[in-house]
Amino acid sequence: MNVPDYSEARKDVMSRSRASSRLASREGSCEDLLALDNDTVVDDSPSSDQGSEGLSASAGGGSATSGQREHSHHHKQRVINVSNAPPVSLTRKDSGLWEIKQGSGGLVACVDPVMSEDHDNIWLANLGLNFDEAKSEEDLHLSTNSLGLPIIQQARAGDVFHVIEENDKKIDGLTQKQKDVELVVGYDAIQRDMSLLSVLNDYNRSSYKLNPVFVSQEDYNSYYGGISNGLLWPALHNLPEHVVKDYDDPNVLNDHWCAYVRVNYHFGLNAVRNARPQDFIWIHDYHLMLTGQIMRSLDSNLEVGFFLHIPFQPPPEFLTKYKMVGDPILRGILRFNKVGFQTHRDRAKFLELVQKTLPRARIAYEHGVDIYTVSFEGWTCSLGVFPVSIKNEDFLAIANDTQTVIRSQEIKEEMMKNSGEGGSLFFSVERFDYTKGILEKLKAWKRYFDNHPERKGLDVLYQIAVTNRRTVESYRKYQDDCIALAEEIKESIRSDEHPEWRCIRFETDGLQRVQLIAHYLAMDVGVVTPAKDGMNLVAKEMMVCNPSAALMLSSGAGTEVQLGMAGFYKDEAKCYHRVEDIADIESFARTFYEAAIKDKEASLSSCLLPDPPEVRKRDSESINQFLCAHGIDEWSTAFLDPSWTHEVIRPSEVRQLADFYMLMNKTAQVRRQIVEVVLKGMPVKQHFAISLENAKNALEKSCEPNTTRLVLDTTANAEDPDGANLTAKFDISDELDELTRDLAFLQFVQEDDINNVEQFIDTLGSFHPSGPAAYQEEVSTACALLTKADHFHFFFTDRDGTLKSYSCSYPTSIQPAYSAVIQAQFARRCAQFCAIVTTAPLVHIGILNMSTMPEGSCAYGASGGREWYLNPALQFKDDTVSEQDLALLHKAFEKVEDLLENPEFRNFTWIGSGLQKHFGHITVAKQDNNNSIPHRKSVLLYENLARIVHDVDPMGQTLTLREGELDLKIFTKVSHFPLSSHPINVSQAKLSGRIFNKGHGIRLIERKMGLKLTDGNILVCGDSETDIPMLEECLLVAPSNVYTIWVTTDDSLKQKVSSTCARFGNTNVEFVSSPKVLLGAMGKATIRELTIRGLVPSHFDEDDHHY
Repeated sequence: MNVPDYSEARKDVMSRSRASSRLASREGSCEDLLALDNDTVVDDSPSSDQGSEGLSASAGGGSATSGQREHSHHHKQRVINVSNAPPVSLTRKDSGLWEIKQGSGGLVACVDPVMSEDHDNIWLANLGLNFDEAKSEEDLHLSTNSLGLPIIQQARAGDVFHVIEENDKKIDGLTQKQKDVELVVGYDAIQRDMSLLSVLNDYNRSSYKLNPVFVSQEDYNSYYGGISNGLLWPALHNLPEHVVKDYDDPNVLNDHWCAYVRVNYHFGLNAVRNARPQDFIWIHDYHLMLTGQIMRSLDSNLEVGFFLHIPFQPPPEFLTKYKMVGDPILRGILRFNKVGFQTHRDRAKFLELVQKTLPRARIAYEHGVDIYTVSFEGWTCSLGVFPVSIKNEDFLAIANDTQTVIRSQEIKEEMMKNSGEGGSLFFSVERFDYTKGILEKLKAWKRYFDNHPERKGLDVLYQIAVTNRRTVESYRKYQDDCIALAEEIKESIRSDEHPEWRCIRFETDGLQRVQLIAHYLAMDVGVVTPAKDGMNLVAKEMMVCNPSAALMLSSGAGTEVQLGMAGFYKDEAKCYHRVEDIADIESFARTFYEAAIKDKEASLSSCLLPDPPEVRKRDSESINQFLCAHGIDEWSTAFLDPSWTHEVIRPSEVRQLADFYMLMNKTAQVRRQIVEVVLKGMPVKQHFAISLENAKNALEKSCEPNTTRLVLDTTANAEDPDGANLTAKFDISDELDELTRDLAFLQFVQEDDINNVEQFIDTLGSFHPSGPAAYQEEVSTACALLTKADHFHFFFTDRDGTLKSYSCSYPTSIQPAYSAVIQAQFARRCAQFCAIVTTAPLVHIGILNMSTMPEGSCAYGASGGREWYLNPALQFKDDTVSEQDLALLHKAFEKVEDLLENPEFRNFTWIGSGLQKHFGHITVAKQDNNNSIPHRKSVLLYENLARIVHDVDPMGQTLTLREGELDLKIFTKVSHFPLSSHPINVSQAKLSGRIFNKGHGIRLIERKMGLKLTDGNILVCGDSETDIPMLEECLLVAPSNVYTIWVTTDDSLKQKVSSTCARFGNTNVEFVSSPKVLLGAMGKATIRELTIRGLVPSHFDEDDHHY
């Protein structure tokens, strides 16, 4: 058999290990284990946001130079808000200078309070000033962003940020007079441009940062006026008749869709360039539905949320006729971390389309938090419902002002001066948009008087429809039709009794907020009846300002959905007037009548009902109280809350064994993220601590009272012969302690103190059974041995019991985050090749499932070193095991599985290591750490396993059963294992009873990877007799270069280890009492400055002694 040549791969692994160690040392501090910058973005350096390979526990700070270190500081999470429209309006005055004013749109009202909390927040938007692609390429300056992707920056982007530079080509060939004129014109342009730059800078100094996004004007027109408002706006409102007819042509649709994609790319790229790792990027509305996919393709670590402010009710043809658009949008939405809808109706529609068009998507619902998660193509997205609200205090401050009240009375008198007694003022205000149902409202208002002529001369509808988008033909026609109908109604409906009365007042100019609120106070009935609307905040503004008014709501308004689900529209209590279908003009007119005469009917129908004004007031005040309790702060806080996404472990109850294993597996995922961001010098995200705290609380609450004892159902229906139910009983004190330490670690790494990790390492002493002083003494002794060696070419170690204390069950023995960080950094700075050699299997509840260290930190020798994993492309197994032997072992494993299905033996599957299938052997736990298994049952298990081995291998030539302290193992006997790198003949006779051990595992990787153990110092760590062969193998090769630390208090084991070392004349041995002590020593050893005596590679700087 030919042995693959892994020598080149070994060189590559060693080289990368040295390089990363050197980087961590050079950029770090010899005084701080975790010493690289956390804030990796520097404003004036395009490439400064690239993460380093080093490790950092600080959230900010400078790198060390000459032993000195800048003071580190934290950068809290910023909100990077991304929208098409800006929060301001820009106008150029007659002087040519620019003026900037705060905007007043719905998006600004929703988001501005959040943005204004921190001046470091950023709002990215298009200011309406874009560049013309027709300009020459010499005006375009190509550069790259921080991700190395090309991006074009326009030197003369419209009228903004004019770049002052000489351009000799422009004035060559001109007369002197012409040159003078050209210079004057150029100077004027610069003055105008610098004026805009100045006003933006002034705005950014006094508020959050407003950063403009520039795109091609041609692309913007197709993106905004085309796809966004010509297709997405009507389609998502389920108004397909208003989709631009040009999109019936696939070529036009394709051209405009490509422009939409390009503009989304510009927005996404700008967001990525402005983001720090800890920031939350908040994308708004239908204009930017692809930005999440674009941004997370560039950087998968970004946290990107999306909120859809309009409905999501596309017609069936959206995903057929417009598949080119609909399909990418559906997939693109799923690439955000979290997505918020206005109503449950909109979320349900989205999920319906996902199920229909993406059958491979996995959808899960968490009832306790009302969150859906959708997993598709390796990405997971959380879907929530967050009804938008208003900033109540701003409206109430104006509504309660005396001048506003006086003005409202004047408005009421003015509007109703020609009406008879008992008339009502209906008020409606909205954008002049076909989604608002204005035409249907006017038709219903006309029918109202046709059906109830007695109301003529009494009621008045004051309709304000603020004109917009007149350049769009469909809007212009709709608006003209409405205006014509309003005029017809005004002239045709008259009252003989009140000849000056007019039933309608229709205006197209908006109102300032003070005036608007005065009108709210003046109205008797607020009318909000859109065909489809995301939420419609006008309804909320009305009821917050005027709790005495009645409210008409159509089912198309998101506010109606919210109020309906909150119980405000029931048979026994209808607190507002619902218009089920605005197209049903008769029903609509009937609702007008009900709203107009509700109080009057109430007073006549029963003397037991409240006085007429109180009927309306009672219903409206209940809505008012609800809306005041759910303001804009609640909306933004709820959406930004990191605890509702799929990345967070939810509060839960652990009842079954599967619940326990699943919960611990979730902590493994969170811990891997913690380790990754800390080692990369990135800030710790908020949800890490929330997740671990929730996991810890779930376990504590599920334990028996005042204990750490967990009793779980195993889902088995039978009982064992002793009559006991099949429940799993665990002492989870280790799991709880490790979660406690990880939570403490998270707090320490976010502190500004440069010695934060040193301080954390010292706190591990509080868990030492003999106290902190004994812990410090042990750490110092072990660290002295590590310091004596200074640096290790090779580091071989066991895991469970050595680097991590034993857990109640192997599937729960997740490596803590703090432990992984310390180990990974020790491997980077103090060792060139690190390997964890364990008896656990590689996968299928193996070492790779339990480890939280990042890829490449170390090699894993699983199954006692019989199968090795360095990275996905570099893994190998013991080639002395024949296929026939493995088949025999597999047959034995199946029989053991059948045995453990017997209720009498089921508990052996969840105690300790449980049942594990390794490469070359099988492990079955026979006892746990608490000796809770009766001795007779362990003996009975041994007898049954012995019978299985005999049945499968009657001659005993291949399999052998061995008994350990806590488990039983069925091994395949090994052939003579080679001491050299020469291929072997697997047909060589097996040595009777001999089994593969960890020493053979080291010999295997030495042979496969071409390692030369004689080249430098070797560190070996273990905690049991099964680790001694690993020590022996290293002593056999390089006796004077071996250093070893053992985690044990067993005097017998100490004697065996000392004797083993003494046989080779080696005295470099120390003993510690717990894994925490070993980790503490590793941490302390990593902090010190390394002086690799005589081992500095030629390609290193001679004066650089950091590895």
